[in-house]
Amino acid sequence: MNSPAFEQLRAALQGELITPQDPEYDVRRKVFNAMIDRRPAAIARCRGTADVVAALAFAREQGLAVGVRGGGHSIAGHGTCDGGLLIDMSLMRGVRVDPVRGTVRVEAGATLGDVDRETQLHGLAVPSGQVSETGIAGLTLSGGMGMLQRKYGLTCDNLLSVDMVTVSGELVVADAGNNPELFWALRGGGGNFGVVTSFEFQAHPVGPMMLAGIVAYPVEEAPAVLEFLHEQIADTPDELSTDVVFLRVPSLEFFPAEHAGRPVVAFFLRYAGAVDDGWAAVERFRTFGDPLVDMIAPMPLVDVQSMLDPANPRDHQQYWTSEFLPEFGRAERATVARIGADLPSAETVMQVIPFDAAPTRVAADATAFAHREESWLIHIVGQWADPADNERCRSWVRQAGADLRAFGTGAAYLNLVSEDDADMRVNAFWNDARLRRLARVKAQYDPDNLLRFNHNIPPARAGEDR
Repeated sequence: MNSPAFEQLRAALQGELITPQDPEYDVRRKVFNAMIDRRPAAIARCRGTADVVAALAFAREQGLAVGVRGGGHSIAGHGTCDGGLLIDMSLMRGVRVDPVRGTVRVEAGATLGDVDRETQLHGLAVPSGQVSETGIAGLTLSGGMGMLQRKYGLTCDNLLSVDMVTVSGELVVADAGNNPELFWALRGGGGNFGVVTSFEFQAHPVGPMMLAGIVAYPVEEAPAVLEFLHEQIADTPDELSTDVVFLRVPSLEFFPAEHAGRPVVAFFLRYAGAVDDGWAAVERFRTFGDPLVDMIAPMPLVDVQSMLDPANPRDHQQYWTSEFLPEFGRAERATVARIGADLPSAETVMQVIPFDAAPTRVAADATAFAHREESWLIHIVGQWADPADNERCRSWVRQAGADLRAFGTGAAYLNLVSEDDADMRVNAFWNDARLRRLARVKAQYDPDNLLRFNHNIPPARAGEDR
């Protein structure tokens, strides 16, 4: 890459172009996962769609692969690249709410926290994830599991339309009536097809106050806690989301200080309805056993959506895995309890998420998100501060994942798997017919696979029905 070429791109951008010679390069190339250490040839920090078009034109002319960053929270490191052009949309964070239609238009660099703050001014919420610093773009394109899913479905199920720039520089709209096959692929097919610059979502009346919190027990009580969840979840209203979380108590204001560092298992409850109705819905979980702490209380939705932020710190080494288990019988529960009682670091967390209710009522072929069966998602958030612990902790997570896969099919929620696990999981998540369909869309919009720093779907070859 020669300097005049970079200068031409720099002049074409309203935003910034950062190269390895610039002092801020090492800061701007960093992503959430400190285990990811990649060096793009250049970083185009875009301020709008015109910048994205200019950056893509430059990449085509120079023969560079393209990485795309929204919030930079991808655990597999898809928000950066080695040797390519990184299109960084983290400056594009606009959120515009239409309270009459109950919709919200969100730019691709916005975080979940950005969306929640604006929608809650109108008592509305978009179903999204569980950590407020997560980018809305990557979350949506790969599905979007989160705190409101039992009532309102996945984030991609609430997507109404997208604005996208193709690799050839064309501006397209995808929705139910425009480019419907592309719209199908973008709801679960990841960042394979173009650079989405904005999303329009259906929002729902939730908040501004929610009943939520944690009921925690000694980790030795995990078998009983898991059995109780398994027995009760089918009989709970859709408004109530109930996960089980294994963790060592962090220093959080809602945990009494005397429990700091203690291994616990906890119900993590959120009620997406009227607070007065929520008390009856959560009562069975609050009265189960002899909890160490019961921290269920009305609180602002924006606080609920950021409750787990302190347990998901930036600049840590991160290695994650997840597994959909078709059943959650005695053997599965015993394995989960054993893994949860032996977390390898003070920061590692494991979640047990019932996958049922609204997401499973969507037709299997309605979106590219392939998993619509009632099941149990086990998510291991391996994280630690010291790189010297990488081999030990990563090996632990891999073994725990292998133990869980003995009960599963290999299907995982792709947003929650680390890089070296991701390629294997792509084929397990999408069956052959769905992969062929996605490959045809890929071939139409990105025939040269310019966008390959993702859960990659190679384009179908000419004349080939992949």
